[in-house]
Amino acid sequence: MAKSSRASTKKANNQRLAANVFGPAEAARAERLHAKLLEIAKQPKAEKPDISIDTEDNDAEKTKEEKEQDETTMDVDSVKPSKARIGSKRIDKRKQKKSKIVFRKYGDRQSGKRK
Repeated sequence: MAKSSRASTKKANNQRLAANVFGPAEAARAERLHAKLLEIAKQPKAEKPDISIDTEDNDAEKTKEEKEQDETTMDVDSVKPSKARIGSKRIDKRKQKKSKIVFRKYGDRQSGKRK
């Protein structure tokens, strides 16, 4: 019978492979990644541009009428539905392709044998 994956010999072989073959490969990969991260960390960081958002200045520019209009109008009122939906309210079903193969009817087959 075949050895299952739970057999002690399979387990021992897998442990030996992990230690001798895959272990050094993983260690080398970890070393490469560590060196790459150190290289990135040592580089000077790019300066971020100072962006200041003054919401008070924007509000001061609006007049009282515009503020009142903004408060009374709803977002839904300003958006118009798309024209495609208005025109076609019915969903078109996909038509199935008709088979090009035509089989003879049962009666035609029987009448052919009788003659």
